Amino acid sequence: MYKEKIKQMTLSEKAMLLTGKNMLTTAELERLNVPSIEMADGPHGVRTASGKPCAVEGGCVCFPTASAASATWNRDLLYKMGVGLARDCIKEEVDVLLGPGINIKRHPYCGRNFEYFSEDPLVSGELGAAYIKGVQDCGVGTSLKHFAANNQEIDRGTGNSEIDERTLREIYLKGFEIAIKKANPTSVMNAYNKLNAIFCSENEWLLKKVLREEWGYDGVVISDWGSVHNVAKALKNGLNLQMPKNPNIEAQLEKAIENGIITEEEIDKALEELLIFLDKTKAAKKDTTPYDRREQHNIAKEIANEAITLLKNEDNILPIDAKRFKNITVFGGHAMNPTYMGGGSSTVHTKPEWIESPFECLKANLGNDVNLVFEELYNNKDIPNRDGIRGQAASAARKCDLAIVFAGSLIHFETEGLDKDHNVLENYMENCLRFICNNCENVIVVLQTGAAIVPGTWKDKAKGIVEMWISGEAGGSAVADVLTGKVNPSGKLSETFAYCHNPLIDYPGDGVKVTYPEQWQVGYRYFDRHMQDVWYPFGHGLSYTQFEYSDLKLSAESSNDPNSQLTVTFKVKNVGKMAGKEAVQLYVGDDVSVVSKPLKELKAFDKIALEPGEEKEVSFTLGFDSFAYYNVLLHNWHVESGVYNIYVGSSSADIRLKGRYVINDKFDYTIGAVDKTVVADE
Repeated sequence: MYKEKIKQMTLSEKAMLLTGKNMLTTAELERLNVPSIEMADGPHGVRTASGKPCAVEGGCVCFPTASAASATWNRDLLYKMGVGLARDCIKEEVDVLLGPGINIKRHPYCGRNFEYFSEDPLVSGELGAAYIKGVQDCGVGTSLKHFAANNQEIDRGTGNSEIDERTLREIYLKGFEIAIKKANPTSVMNAYNKLNAIFCSENEWLLKKVLREEWGYDGVVISDWGSVHNVAKALKNGLNLQMPKNPNIEAQLEKAIENGIITEEEIDKALEELLIFLDKTKAAKKDTTPYDRREQHNIAKEIANEAITLLKNEDNILPIDAKRFKNITVFGGHAMNPTYMGGGSSTVHTKPEWIESPFECLKANLGNDVNLVFEELYNNKDIPNRDGIRGQAASAARKCDLAIVFAGSLIHFETEGLDKDHNVLENYMENCLRFICNNCENVIVVLQTGAAIVPGTWKDKAKGIVEMWISGEAGGSAVADVLTGKVNPSGKLSETFAYCHNPLIDYPGDGVKVTYPEQWQVGYRYFDRHMQDVWYPFGHGLSYTQFEYSDLKLSAESSNDPNSQLTVTFKVKNVGKMAGKEAVQLYVGDDVSVVSKPLKELKAFDKIALEPGEEKEVSFTLGFDSFAYYNVLLHNWHVESGVYNIYVGSSSADIRLKGRYVINDKFDYTIGAVDKTVVADE
């Protein structure tokens, strides 16, 4: 059908369809019944097209950013977030949502880290897949981005990411592979940068060999806006749609055909895939649930509640006890007007009435039981009078029983298009925190950041530290509920909070290229190997209750069958007095190997809810691929024989149970070999 339709088109009509009609809309061809579709940013809230009135009364919902949502470690909540986003898309008549972004958080200075899930590809891929399913199950398309190795904003449009194949496969492509195989996103968006000297928009190895041939992807590839440098090369090598509108595409394709760069048959193939996508997207059955703005807000709050991460709780200062603290002062403008979203394409047009104030929500929760006052000191927009606020902070701190200090990112700090030059709090915030901690015995610090920060000297004196993240429009009531004990915190870090940056990383490169000399040593993989102290490790997050792990069992002690699976079971019990949720984590390590490997890597995780005294059995099933590394000579995933450690824990540094599994054949296994042929040890 599509081939016949294409035969009736002129080159001019083909060219028109292969680029945008405008900024966010594709072109239509009425005479051949080719529909137009509407796309919209962004990953944590629908950003409608410029000039188009918002259909949602009160503005579209601003959900927590990906860095916050990933701290839930909860696939069900990411699915629910996808459903919520889809409902706003349907209300706004949007066919494709341009998200999620699952690039790896390689360096803490990346300005877009708030928009990405994790430093770990399993977390990124699994949560990304759940998000995609939620959106697409409601009949709205997605665009998985940015494919691939877009790990910084500096020089993103021209820079070359030089990465060896093993590092690419194990770290920077793995999350995409998981999301694509599990959720089959409607489209994939290419990255701006070059990958090993070839722009991602025209990278045949990336878009054809890996994405389509190896992973079996059957959707379309859309360019990031303005990322195409040669439309003929891009269409020839795997791109389907250039965005936004390229007014010169017809002339460019005509010249490319004349010069033998592309054939009309190759253009037709790219167009056929695009036509299938357009019809499928337009015909998708949309969710018919009546739209409820309040319910949408409640979904945003539910995610924020589980995202908020309790980092420190000395002397059980949390939850706040109104009998213990009668005079409480809340410091920092972030408490009144929070940083609730990131910038750039993540901007969400939410009306102010939906943005909750943490201070007002805290006041409502505590009621008249305490004397609660507010000292602004600084806000998230302007630099304050630095000389005046220190004395003001110290004086107010001396008058209260408990100080709650809100601090974090400025509104322009977490954004697309710019990287950071530091990941510490602004000096005036650090000074205020220091003065408050020096003048009040009981201090709780609440952080509103889109990514990991390096703490100042206040970290040792503050008794409570809470990472609120950039938690969307409902973050105010969510953090108030956690601080007052209405909600038991269950967030865990999906990125390492370190004291220093990984010194192996070449960042931001030399302006032309950026190399990846650290290879697989990203995030906890590096800090585990080098035994450097970190502020808080990957997977860390405290609760108001306690969880006890026990009874680790493996379904087998050893195996030499590449088709076998290992089932790991263990029990988790809530031994505290409050219902809570725990993100349980399973890691695999290989102490003796012919190639360098991490000490351990995350291979499975789940979020479980337990009432006080309740115990549940958790079960994970690991295939042979859970023990594989990517062999660059075989160009395939490869499993060595040997002894593998199975670690179960509450974080990467808090391992509660340990087991052993032996792959004991004299040969090693190559995953996916045609006839299960084994290859000899290297």
